[in-house]
Amino acid sequence: MISSRLFFPLLWLLTTGSPAWGQENQVFVTVEGAGALIVLHRGISESISLGGKPHNLSVSRDGKRAWVTDAFASKVWVVEVRNRNLSALPIQGKGPHGLALSPDGARAVVAHKGDSLFEVFDGERLTPLGRLTLPARPHNVAISPDGQRAWITAQSAGRLLVVDLWATRLAGEMKVQGAPHDLTFTPDGRELWVTQWGSSQILVIDVQEKKVSGQVTAGSSPHHIAVTPDGSQVWVTNHGSGDVSVTEVRGRRLIRRIPVGPAPHHVAFSPDGELAYVVSEGGDEVVVVQVASGRVHSRIPVGRGPHGVAVR
Repeated sequence: MISSRLFFPLLWLLTTGSPAWGQENQVFVTVEGAGALIVLHRGISESISLGGKPHNLSVSRDGKRAWVTDAFASKVWVVEVRNRNLSALPIQGKGPHGLALSPDGARAVVAHKGDSLFEVFDGERLTPLGRLTLPARPHNVAISPDGQRAWITAQSAGRLLVVDLWATRLAGEMKVQGAPHDLTFTPDGRELWVTQWGSSQILVIDVQEKKVSGQVTAGSSPHHIAVTPDGSQVWVTNHGSGDVSVTEVRGRRLIRRIPVGPAPHHVAFSPDGELAYVVSEGGDEVVVVQVASGRVHSRIPVGRGPHGVAVR
């Protein structure tokens, strides 16, 4: 493992305003151009070298482990946050892309674009628990709040797939219009919101009925999606229009659109729900936004080609 501490980016940030950007939070960012996982905490930016092109990212709720997929190197890295030790998950599939952890951390799942394999691992021991071949090439994955099932977007097939995590079997699928890209559950697990790549639409899925219950308009090419900790808002990064759409969950009403910069990717929230951290791949930075006002508070340079973000 190679780790280095970089002070300049955050010193620059702190001169732009008050330290309310969330110094106490640990912000994790995958940076493909640097082949690294960046950890921002208390004014320090630390780069953990992984090599390859680290892409998607999940961090355990207790903040002890970070999981990173690299489809180009066909690896999934597990980083012990406290001592920065690295382990390679013993995957069997090719082209790992989709990644998610169950809310209790008991299970980790990996969806492989290369061979459509879906793998389930013990979240503590990192040992395999089961695998199956999916009927379509997977893209992204989300685990239900009760930890029982994983829903997966099959973008090129225009389908959503459902896997029973305890039995490791296909539990259902549904055909949808367009190209489903990313997805997130509301905290009560009743709804699943899905971005439609190449369009301007978000689908709302009734999880129990496995049917589309609504549709919301976003910006150009809605990309990644996240729900605020209190479950009241859904934030969608619009890759084509360089902004974020903020929508009220209950009324499905657009609240605002926030310009953040070119090619925004993932978005994540501080645990208290006060700040949103939006990755701007085209700007090589993380944009910090105040959730209540929608105001861009600060910008953190992180290196070339950032993609995933998580906050603990």
